[in-house]
Amino acid sequence: MSEKVSGSTDKIDKIITIGGKEDEIRNLADALAAVYQISAAPNVLDAAKRLTKETFSAIILDLAENGSDMVDILQTLNKLSSDTPVIVIGNPHDTRLVVNAIKAGAFDFITRPYPPEKIKLSVHQALENRSLKNEIDYLRREQDVVYDCNRIIAVSPPMQNIIKAIKRLSQTDSTILVTGETGTGKSFLSGNIHFNSPRRNKPFVGVNCANIPETLLESELFGHAKGAFTGADKTRTGRFEQAGGGTLFLDEFCELSLGLQAKILRAIEQKSFERLGSNKTIQADTRIIAATNRDIEALVRMGKFREDLYYRINVLRIHMPPLRERIECIEPLAQYLLEKLSRSVKKKIDSFTPDVIEIFRQYSWPGNIRQLSNTIERAILLEDDRVIRPQSISLPDFGDKLSPNLQAVGLRLTEDQEKDLISNALEENLWIQKDAARSLGITPRALNYRIKKLGITHSRWRKNR
Repeated sequence: MSEKVSGSTDKIDKIITIGGKEDEIRNLADALAAVYQISAAPNVLDAAKRLTKETFSAIILDLAENGSDMVDILQTLNKLSSDTPVIVIGNPHDTRLVVNAIKAGAFDFITRPYPPEKIKLSVHQALENRSLKNEIDYLRREQDVVYDCNRIIAVSPPMQNIIKAIKRLSQTDSTILVTGETGTGKSFLSGNIHFNSPRRNKPFVGVNCANIPETLLESELFGHAKGAFTGADKTRTGRFEQAGGGTLFLDEFCELSLGLQAKILRAIEQKSFERLGSNKTIQADTRIIAATNRDIEALVRMGKFREDLYYRINVLRIHMPPLRERIECIEPLAQYLLEKLSRSVKKKIDSFTPDVIEIFRQYSWPGNIRQLSNTIERAILLEDDRVIRPQSISLPDFGDKLSPNLQAVGLRLTEDQEKDLISNALEENLWIQKDAARSLGITPRALNYRIKKLGITHSRWRKNR
């Protein structure tokens, strides 16, 4: 059968059929040719020659009557084009044939007679699956680059010591506690540990314990059974289970309630847990990396953090130094962020003036790398030249300037005054609501209520994107 082409070939997925009766092949081509470019090979030998010279998006294998050589054929096709999905068409007389096809690597097995819609759906799903697999492979390769600890900017001695710690601790399975101020790169460090560990091919799952309401956090971490509570219309897998075999990163770990701390302690010690509303024990080999910007020892002394969990989580520890303690890293970090953010906003800016670098070196950076990144991004947007100048740099003075306690003065403020006060607190805390709430002397929930009431928005907030 001659090649059948529909439309422009450079944008259409190419599919090759192998074997089959001529009338069946023709009907198959007619069903698919409106969307795909179809080629036919009378046998595996002819298909093999084609596969060495051409790239196909999918293979449709039409089996002979008994399919006795199916497994050998599938193995041959896999060697020739391992990432190309194979759809097998056969007779429904032997269910073992279907099972063996799937075991041998076939994407799908379609029995005769089949409607055109069935084969079209199978091809579509095969191509979607291939696209997703390629995307995952790409992301994994990118992760290899992103989480290459040799690429971390570590000019200062403290950061050089951290690089050594990553290489050493990543090879263990012990829990790790990462401490450091907001914005120092604790989550990035945790990702580096995972993707340089033997668990790198397993999931890396992150949870910010401060961003999820306590009423939902248990379900988020451990999952829930169907009917566990109102609205639980189906069973849900929790993050502990999702991270099985890999790493669970618990950011803002100290924000957990004492009740949840007890459950996490058991999950760590016994490597098992129960979903909310279920008494079935689930095993999970999950490594824990916890991060906090709080003084965890002080919280233990005050009874706000379980002492037994503290000892369990503090097996290995890494402290991320603030930016002001690694001044040597500021200039290379700033240059890296400039290049990255310039590409992101599609604006060509090459460097900073020496005055700007000096400003960066002299500033205390209470928001650390996150604040440095925000400052550079703002400067890029404001700058008209190819060099960042001092007039494009805006840095708040965190010296003795503290936001007044909103809880104390809120009743005496007008709506406009309250809006200005909250906006200033958010700006000073890099629009991180939790930190702004702390400076205002109110709870994050109370701040969130006022933000909604006053109509305060920011482009960085997910709900405003």
